[in-house]
Amino acid sequence: MGLNKWERSKSMSKAIMEEVAAYLRQHTDQELSLTDLAQYFHYSPSHLSRTFKKKMGFSIKQYVEALKMEKGIQEIVEGRQNVTETSMEAGYDSLGSFSNTFKRHTGLSPKKYYQESTKAYDFMVKQLDEKGAFLHQDPDCKSGNRLTVALSYPEGYEPRISCVGLFKTRIPKEEPIIGVALSQERQFTFENVPDGHYYLLACELLADLRLTKNYVLKHNFRWGSDGPLTFSCNSIYQEEIIMRRPLPSDPPITVNLPVLIMRSLAKQAQLRIRKFLS
Repeated sequence: MGLNKWERSKSMSKAIMEEVAAYLRQHTDQELSLTDLAQYFHYSPSHLSRTFKKKMGFSIKQYVEALKMEKGIQEIVEGRQNVTETSMEAGYDSLGSFSNTFKRHTGLSPKKYYQESTKAYDFMVKQLDEKGAFLHQDPDCKSGNRLTVALSYPEGYEPRISCVGLFKTRIPKEEPIIGVALSQERQFTFENVPDGHYYLLACELLADLRLTKNYVLKHNFRWGSDGPLTFSCNSIYQEEIIMRRPLPSDPPITVNLPVLIMRSLAKQAQLRIRKFLS
C-alpha cells in the first residue's frame, strides 16, 4: 500500500531537512546565514528554522555548534595547533566562548582534552578482553522505571565496545542520565531510570584502534531515537537497536565517551571501597 498525501508530505519534509543537515556539514567551514540557507532550499527563514527543529529533533544553531565542536575535537586530538588557533579553525572569534562551549559538549576543557583522552584511550584498550557491562548511573536514584535494550549489528560483524545511554537532548552536551558500555555483550537492562523525557542513543567504540578515530566518531556504527522516551510511574520499555553506519545528516557525537567510561568505573571502585570500609 502506498503512502497517502499527508504521509508523503511528512516523509518529503523530513528528507529535505536531512538534505539541509548534510548541506550544513558539507559547508562547515563557511559562515552560512539562515537567510542564505533558506534561499538555497526555497524556504522562508522562519519556516525552515521551525521545520528543521521539528523533523530533526534539534535546531540549526545546535547542529552547527556541534559541527564546530567536532572540528575542534579533531584539531586537538591530531595535535595540529594550540587552543587559540583551534578555536579560530572551528569558527570562533572568542577563545572564551569556544572553551565554554567545548567543555559543555565534551565535559573537558580544550587544554585538558588531549591528556585525558590519551589516558582514557589506553584504559579502554586494556578493557577489550573484559566481557561485561560498565554502568554509568547515580547510585542514589531509585525508581520503578526500567529499560531493556537489545543491539543488533550486520551479520558477521563483531563490535568491540557498544555504548548506550539516555540523554536529555537529541544532540547530547552532557553525560547521560544513565548509560552503559557493553564489551562482548549486546543486551542490557537499565533499572532505576529517573523520571523524565530522554533520547536513547547508541554508538560503537574502538572499531578502529587508532586514538583519533575514537574521539572523532565519523564512521562508527550508531543509532538514535527520533523522539524522547517518557519515564514516569514505573515505566517499562523494551527497545531493539539496529546499529547502522552514519548518515550525512547525523549530528556529531561530541561527548567524550572513553573518559566518561573511565570516570564511571573509578566512581564505582570508590563506592565499593566505601561500602567495604563502612
